[in-house]
Amino acid sequence: MKYNDYYWDELPMEAKSAATNLGYTQELWDSNQESSCCKEEWDELNKVQQDAAKLLGYNQKMWDNMTMYRLNLRFSVLCFLLGSIFYFKLSFLDLVWMKYVRDHVPESLADEEDDEIWSQWAAEHNAADMLEVRDDYYEQYGLFHMLGVTAFAVMGFSEVCRECSRANLILLAAGLAGMAGAFSSTDQIAAYWSCASVHFFLMSCYNLDSKLFKAGCILECMLSYFLLAGYTGLWIAYADMIASLLWLYCALQEVSAVCEFRSSFGKNGSSTHLEIFIEMMYSLINVPTFKMKRA
Repeated sequence: MKYNDYYWDELPMEAKSAATNLGYTQELWDSNQESSCCKEEWDELNKVQQDAAKLLGYNQKMWDNMTMYRLNLRFSVLCFLLGSIFYFKLSFLDLVWMKYVRDHVPESLADEEDDEIWSQWAAEHNAADMLEVRDDYYEQYGLFHMLGVTAFAVMGFSEVCRECSRANLILLAAGLAGMAGAFSSTDQIAAYWSCASVHFFLMSCYNLDSKLFKAGCILECMLSYFLLAGYTGLWIAYADMIASLLWLYCALQEVSAVCEFRSSFGKNGSSTHLEIFIEMMYSLINVPTFKMKRA
């Protein structure tokens, strides 16, 4: 629904009037409960109520299948949250690895991806433990990457099933492009697919109100150009983490709005989005990444 993440006092006047015409009160709206009109079929609504439902973002199909629609929407939001968590963990893992490797190997080797060169260096410096750390990093990176792209691809498919709109089709394309990148045979091909994926995500959110999500998409698009051009460095890892944090915060907002957790946050609850977001970040960051060893 268009105004899911709004409290009653935050609704525009026309939206508040439409909600009132559908039987909502401030108490029902802020506690995310259904009004009596929600139990009626679309054809049973009068013209004023149908117009009110349209203003709030409903059409006949969505209204008549409200239960399935909401379940589908909640599943999509859950996938969005999981994908955002995996991508944040991925960006954090990447940042920790880049900082770690720059403290333990020569700068010329830090950005090297050739296994033979790493093996040769390890043999010359009696640093077999460093190879184990590197293998552990790549194993976990591959795991979180696959989980993240799968979550976003499933989210896109779920959104298309819920409503076959242009934005949702683009969202599905973004998820599929991400999966194609995860299965690519070379890093260069994966970078091209990743670039396509983040651009599809940006295109899919053209009609969304979330400025933070758009900012995250724009930042990811800019980073994809630098990666394609061969740039590396800690600043890219930091920027990628900022983008993933923006996505994760937006996912938390969507969960609170769609999954009936609204009354647990902000005005009517003891915890704010920011407090729960910080707690989640602390939990994620303190999950062990790869086992660090001094080479």
